[in-house]
Amino acid sequence: MSSRQGLHPSQLVAVAFTAIILAGTFLLCLPIATNSGEQTPFLDSLFTATSATTVTGLSTLDVETHWNLFGHVVIALLIQVGGFGIVSFATLVALLLDGRVSLKNRMSTSSEVGTAGADVKAMLRNVLKIMLFFQGLLFVFLTVRFLTHYDYDLAKALGHGAFHALSAFNNAGFALYSDSMIQFARDGWILVPIFVTVFLASVGFPTIVEIRDRSKLWLAEKFNRELNYTMPAQWSLNSRIVLWGSFVLLIVGTIAVGFLEWNNPKTFGPLTPLDKVLDSIFASVMPRTAGFNSVDYLNMTPSTLLVTDILMFIGGASVSTSGGIKIGTAVVLFFIIYTEIRGEAAVNIGNRRLPRSMQRQALTIVGITAFVIVGATILMRMTTNFTLDQILLEVFSAVGTVGLTAGVTPNLPEADKFLVTLLMLFGRLGPIVVATSLALRRTKRHFEYPRERPLIG
Repeated sequence: MSSRQGLHPSQLVAVAFTAIILAGTFLLCLPIATNSGEQTPFLDSLFTATSATTVTGLSTLDVETHWNLFGHVVIALLIQVGGFGIVSFATLVALLLDGRVSLKNRMSTSSEVGTAGADVKAMLRNVLKIMLFFQGLLFVFLTVRFLTHYDYDLAKALGHGAFHALSAFNNAGFALYSDSMIQFARDGWILVPIFVTVFLASVGFPTIVEIRDRSKLWLAEKFNRELNYTMPAQWSLNSRIVLWGSFVLLIVGTIAVGFLEWNNPKTFGPLTPLDKVLDSIFASVMPRTAGFNSVDYLNMTPSTLLVTDILMFIGGASVSTSGGIKIGTAVVLFFIIYTEIRGEAAVNIGNRRLPRSMQRQALTIVGITAFVIVGATILMRMTTNFTLDQILLEVFSAVGTVGLTAGVTPNLPEADKFLVTLLMLFGRLGPIVVATSLALRRTKRHFEYPRERPLIG
């Protein structure tokens, strides 16, 4: 791309997020952001700003005690700006998949995004409305609960309700409590609205829009009203993949965590069956990818941590604030393997055939992410004394922008703090940048080499 055409979309994404992170770092470095009135070290401020902007939730400092109201407001703003920016950039990437549309042009969205005929400005305004709606709904639930059950004064209830509503819908995992959500582990009026909001946010903007639009059509038909749009009888392939994949991961994750922790005396053992089920669901939803926790991960079994690693690796849906390789990528990878086992020529999902370019994109994203995880794990194993289980959870959490930790983050050496900062940035920007680059870089070769088959397997 020439200089006259401006920045490549992937460069624009990286520059924008870097600028937001640096601005947040500067504000968090200020003495007025801390309870002690002292300046926060640059690396800790950078770590926190990166974690908030990438909606991860890891923190080297105690969010509750270290930062004051100003610091909490800065973190909340970074979460909101970062979350909206992620969805916006990811949505624009979805519109660039044919490799011919410029970011500078006004573009129409596809029918799968659900805003046919709208330009970019209208589309992003639609994204913001949906975000604010769900955040407002959770804000009301939490504020009322804090006021009526926990005797918070009005200002504290409003502040905590707003912060955790932003953090939950943006899948950030930041909490204003040193123990995350452990103190609310027996309160379904807090946990249920939070994990429902996290789950809805993880299915992605296109799926939310399709659910909304189809619900409107169903209600209009039921009450004999007419709407100015129609939709195909069959749901879009993206929504089918996301919804089925999300429910499968939710059910399998809940069963796995419940089975592995049911009799663990340090976690679920002393609880009632209902509380065990509730905590199992919470522990299945949060790795995709909010990062709140209702039990201490230090006390979980290694098998449970491995299940959590897998859930964090997959993450949520594309065009959402979730991290990971994304459900769509995981499903495409599964069907590539399934197709090879069956010996079929084309990869088909839900009566639709996938283009080969999409198959290569999925394999590329999985390969790059796995390479980064392996490399970071080796580096941290060489430079820290933590167990492999703890390090894997930390690395998967950072790359998946989740925010779960087994006590590693606050005790990281300086070099590893910077490494985890880079992992969070990669986890957020990596898939978007890779997708954009692959979508826009279509090199057409005017010749072909002779075909030869090396040995595989």
